[in-house]
Amino acid sequence: MQIRSALAALTVATTLALAGPLYAQDAATFYKGRNIDIVVASPSGGGFDAYARIIARHMPKYLYGANLIVKNMPGAGAKLAAAYMADVAPRDGTVILAAQPGSLVESILGDAKAITYKPLSFQYIGSAEAFTSLCLMRSDSDVKSYAQLHEKEAVFGGDQIGSTTHDHSVMFGKLSGAKMKMVTGYKGTTDLVLAIERKEIEGFCGYAWSSLFARSPELVTSGRVRIINQIALTPHPEATKAGVPNALDFVKDPLNKKAMELIATVQEFGRPYAVHGAVPKDRVEALRKAFDATMADPEYQAEVTKAALDVSPRTGAQVTELLRRVLEAPQDVQDKARWSITYP
Repeated sequence: MQIRSALAALTVATTLALAGPLYAQDAATFYKGRNIDIVVASPSGGGFDAYARIIARHMPKYLYGANLIVKNMPGAGAKLAAAYMADVAPRDGTVILAAQPGSLVESILGDAKAITYKPLSFQYIGSAEAFTSLCLMRSDSDVKSYAQLHEKEAVFGGDQIGSTTHDHSVMFGKLSGAKMKMVTGYKGTTDLVLAIERKEIEGFCGYAWSSLFARSPELVTSGRVRIINQIALTPHPEATKAGVPNALDFVKDPLNKKAMELIATVQEFGRPYAVHGAVPKDRVEALRKAFDATMADPEYQAEVTKAALDVSPRTGAQVTELLRRVLEAPQDVQDKARWSITYP
């Protein structure tokens, strides 16, 4: 179903032209006791949903007692929720989009014709996590390290094109010469974990550090798999301490390295939150301050840590700058990055 058709089918009552008195209210008066929707661009149960629900529990105390309500809107690779924010959602600051980064860079790393929204027209209030993506391999594989994977082939699994579990494996092969024989069609990391345990595949890539240790820590703690690489502009401290190399260090060609760095930059704003571009500036500022205060809140951090998630937030200004860096990258870098995640 096309995004526009899906949006037309939504039975959401909304008014795009807001009354003058509503806009005249200051942020404190406007948000006091008001219901605010956090629209999560993915199904319930995943990492994006987990962060949103924890934020919804802690952010109200910094947002004048507003009530944050999480609503899931999966579809079209998270593009449905982004289109909803751009075209349908109220523009008064009562809807926050918990986006997925891929939907924000679709125009250069995917199909520009598949989106009608402009990611830089949104106003970003922050990101809950700058995630580090990993490659896992069975410990009993003949290939024992990422360096050795450049000399000897191994069988890797992946989801569909556009998922990190597919695209990162393809990228490592194209940009650094890793020898990965791909088996595609698995539905997400849950299926891929089972595939590793059944010995259908030797490894898979694109698993975020926080997701791994929140959902499948026994893979590593039991010794059944080893982490053979990480990809991040800012390497994960625990992964680095454990001796996990950064995939960027294996890329020799300068243009190839810039292309991989571009894709790694997307992870730097890994779990972004945004509002419509028409939301009044004082409300955006109130949301940003509340979000930043929530990220620094000891009770929030304790709950995130208990859930085995990472506390590595980015401010709204940082998210905007990182997104701009990707969308305005030199054309040759964009072209190489897009080519690198296209199979075959």
